[in-house]
Amino acid sequence: MKAGTFFVRTWRILSIIGFVGSLFASYISYPEEVAVRFDDLKQPIQTINRETIFYLSVAIFLIANTVLRAISKLFLRVPTAQIPVPAGVWASHRPLLNEIFTNWFFALIAAINTILAMGLFVLSLVNRADRSLQPFDYAWLLPLSTVILIAVLAGLPVRLFMKPGNDD
Repeated sequence: MKAGTFFVRTWRILSIIGFVGSLFASYISYPEEVAVRFDDLKQPIQTINRETIFYLSVAIFLIANTVLRAISKLFLRVPTAQIPVPAGVWASHRPLLNEIFTNWFFALIAAINTILAMGLFVLSLVNRADRSLQPFDYAWLLPLSTVILIAVLAGLPVRLFMKPGNDD
């Protein structure tokens, strides 16, 4: 198994474990009504029931994982000529192309799971009664989520512009 494949599959498995752990840990720590928006005085202005957050998170997790996994399996059936990559370069390297796309879909799944887990964690931090709400409790979430998504989304085109023989 190649190092990239090992990394992506390990990240996907760890992201699933992290999401499930974060889901249950945050659900236990949430009050009945979870504050999701605050005003300038750090007072909650919008709340959502914790069951709604739980089921919405599970639905996003299941839909994203199921749909992206199905698409990754369907990709294997697409003829090489119909894939928008330089056909002359990748035509004789279809197994490597399949592996690259499968790894990319797994990385996308892992990114979504990781961002969901971090979001649930931050939501539980800002709803703790024993702490005052501080910007460092949640300010890192958006930049880190953006970096993760950009890295994963940019990873596929970057890899496709590399020559196929680099991974062999």
